[in-house]
Amino acid sequence: MKKIDTTRSPRWLINDLMRLVLVRFNYVLGQALLAFSLLGQASYAAEKTAPFSDRLTVEQIIERTREASKKEGQADVVFKFYRKASFDEFDAKGNVVEKNSKTYRAYTDDRDQELRKVNGRPASKRERYREYKKHQERQRRYLNKRKGSDPKKRNENLITRNVDLFEDKFAPRLVGEEKVNGRDAYVISLKPNKKYKHKSRMVNRIMDQLDTRIWVDKEEFQISQLSTRLLKPVNFLGGLAGAIKTIDIAVTQKRLAKNTWVDEKVNAHFDARIVWKTYQFRMESLSTDFERTEPEEPES
Repeated sequence: MKKIDTTRSPRWLINDLMRLVLVRFNYVLGQALLAFSLLGQASYAAEKTAPFSDRLTVEQIIERTREASKKEGQADVVFKFYRKASFDEFDAKGNVVEKNSKTYRAYTDDRDQELRKVNGRPASKRERYREYKKHQERQRRYLNKRKGSDPKKRNENLITRNVDLFEDKFAPRLVGEEKVNGRDAYVISLKPNKKYKHKSRMVNRIMDQLDTRIWVDKEEFQISQLSTRLLKPVNFLGGLAGAIKTIDIAVTQKRLAKNTWVDEKVNAHFDARIVWKTYQFRMESLSTDFERTEPEEPES
């Protein structure tokens, strides 16, 4: 099983985290991030009471969310839409040094998304082919997704990858109920269990400073919203070797039909310094122009 290499330098850890975020441009990022954060929680001593719900405990909500995530991409109703992914890199003073964007035709079923534009212009045949090959490699490495494989196992593999980073480290707690896009949602907070020590001191220190909240739709148990951020900078060797200053991720999902949800907006901000070199970038994914379409024809 491929997993984040926690023995490498902070720079490579950031790159691994970014790859995990970027791969979710293909499928619903919110569910993946929730799954990464929650799958290992069932064994932890989660709060049993549900002060804001007269029926479900936090463990029951998590279990139903895991079951709902397995149905992703299997609905009878299929939508096509456009997804624009933008990536901005900044220097140490906050000035933009590079801007890039890609626009895809994407679908809510299991078919691959298609590169349409690069930085606002039509993608060339070579760019489309290179993107297709990179997409296939990301699917193989992070989702274990191949044509003809069991659809149920694809999401299970996504969920279970890197679960060792979270198992026993976070305690889920039902903290309330709110509305997201007009729909009722449970609000779950994930608090670090500082008594649990991850084998990597660097990863452990980062996770100790993460504040994560997840909004779960009360009717369909899909992820309607997610936010995670670094509460304070994490220094290495007293700041001499570098520091991770910012990790800030926000995800909003849109309900298109019953049990059909898509990542409508994803924002991610990372700011780190390795010795004297600053790495600061912002990423945004925006999905628009949703239209019903015919399901993909099965391969003969």
